[in-house]
Amino acid sequence: MKKLLFIFFTLLFFIDYSVNSQTNTTGKNKSDIINISQEKIFIHHNTSFLLTGEYLYYKVYCLNTENNNLSNFSKIAYVELINNERKTVFKHKIILKNGMGYGDYFVPTSLSSGNYKLISYTQWMRNSDIHNFYQNDISIINPFQENQKSILNDKSPSNIDQKNKSVNYNISSTEQKTTNRLVNLQVDSENFTNRNKVTLNIQALKLNSSYGNYSLSVRKIDDLEIPTRNTSLNYLNSITNNTTVTNKTIAFLPELRGELLSGKVEYIESGSPAVNIKVALSIPGKNYIFKIANTNKNGVYYFNIDTEYDTKNANIQIIDTERKKYNLVIDYQLPVDYSSLEFYNLKITPDDKEIILAHSIGNQIENAYSSKKPDSIKNIETPPPFFNNKEKEFLLDDYTRFNTLKETFIEIIPEIYSQQKDEKFTFHVRIYDKEIETGLTPLVLIDGNLIQDQTELIDFNANKIEKINVVNDMYIYGSKLFEGVISIYTFDGNYKISSANNDIKNIQLSKPLDVKKYFNQIYYKNINSDRIPDFRRQLLWNPAIQLNKKDKTITFYTSDVHGKYEICLEGFTTEGKPVSLKKVIYVNDNPKE
Repeated sequence: MKKLLFIFFTLLFFIDYSVNSQTNTTGKNKSDIINISQEKIFIHHNTSFLLTGEYLYYKVYCLNTENNNLSNFSKIAYVELINNERKTVFKHKIILKNGMGYGDYFVPTSLSSGNYKLISYTQWMRNSDIHNFYQNDISIINPFQENQKSILNDKSPSNIDQKNKSVNYNISSTEQKTTNRLVNLQVDSENFTNRNKVTLNIQALKLNSSYGNYSLSVRKIDDLEIPTRNTSLNYLNSITNNTTVTNKTIAFLPELRGELLSGKVEYIESGSPAVNIKVALSIPGKNYIFKIANTNKNGVYYFNIDTEYDTKNANIQIIDTERKKYNLVIDYQLPVDYSSLEFYNLKITPDDKEIILAHSIGNQIENAYSSKKPDSIKNIETPPPFFNNKEKEFLLDDYTRFNTLKETFIEIIPEIYSQQKDEKFTFHVRIYDKEIETGLTPLVLIDGNLIQDQTELIDFNANKIEKINVVNDMYIYGSKLFEGVISIYTFDGNYKISSANNDIKNIQLSKPLDVKKYFNQIYYKNINSDRIPDFRRQLLWNPAIQLNKKDKTITFYTSDVHGKYEICLEGFTTEGKPVSLKKVIYVNDNPKE
């Protein structure tokens, strides 16, 4: 009976269960993905001109090149700011949901005045030319920088570099287009005083055909010659869509299910690829992520990270009793070659001094009161344990505390026992069916870190442990069969494992940006905020507008900064039609009737 049961579970070992295993869609042969359409990206950003101390806000729209519909292929987009030396200032990783995502960048005072380029792409897009990436020039002034020679121009403000004219840059347009055949913008007035409520109505003129996803920016218009922002209408018409993908052109696999991590396992002696070797990924923490993958015929493994996480630390290790004979290699993302980029050439004159000074003073006042106007980060949804609630949970504070794990297992958790052989300890789980004897080991985790050499835990201080979860049944995960699961959680959730050997690597992840809900100033009578200075130039940034009914009303408040403000709506209908609308309003002490 025992032999039959062992054969049964051995056969299960080779079956890939969709419930518990990690199916690597991106691990398919190239021939399986050449039919995926290429993508293109449009970014709606709040401005193309910033001073240090301000935020660049942006929303990413990832589109299918064949029909302009939002793409469901890539789940990650990359946004970079490149300086005129072709070096990366920041590189953001944005989670795409239904082809959309958004983020922001606070411009630090360490950044020099000059000209920059905002770039965005997906991994799949890297198989096409860089000119198909999203590109827009951004000009930045650091008013605290003493040497401003790079942007000073002693000539007339209207005299702009000939190079700028050749690439068709213009003064930031205030041309209004408040309606098209699909969507209309309607504001309750064009003229407002300080801290007035503005009511904006977004109307779907053709109902279902007008429904879609949009982003909205309300910002003061800068009276300077600055780079033109792309609109959804003009940008998509200006790029060449290369939809042809062949085996020869595929150097970058699409991130179809989330962030893609890859690497290779090789034999140390020969350097040849190690085939069908199991590799584990751990992103430790309170809500850890644990995955197992197999190497393919080339010794390559892939991990898809399809859930959000809250730490940058991770480790990858080989799962094998003879793991010391292998070398684990991590693939790191190659940088994009930006040598062909051309930049706008911002120039300011002495006449612009007062405009920039007022702008800078307002920024400093706003930053001084930033704690009173906070954005909020949306909570990360806690995923359930991968073992699907089959576990027994032991909260150690509910029991008499013992000093070591070994003592804790003996006195509190009868489902776990340890064995010693040649000064090496191993943990084991007593499974439900006492007739099954497989000789296999359990899956042992601490804070999500896989522990293959359990000797390091036998004397671990149990007072640091919050709880222990046990699955005392045969368990298949990532096509590997375990004799149960032991998952240990410390109070701090930060247990670290050594990476001194070739079979385990500690890595730093480039964590995707947190999703925010942006602050929207509201004024009521007799509340404390009325006494707080308000020098906002960005009156509203809302990157998550879904138009799914006849009209949608949005309200915001003006600030104490007078001048001309642009309401800018960008986005795409559900049928892939671009929408780009603008409306100008005025804030003054004495508005026109």
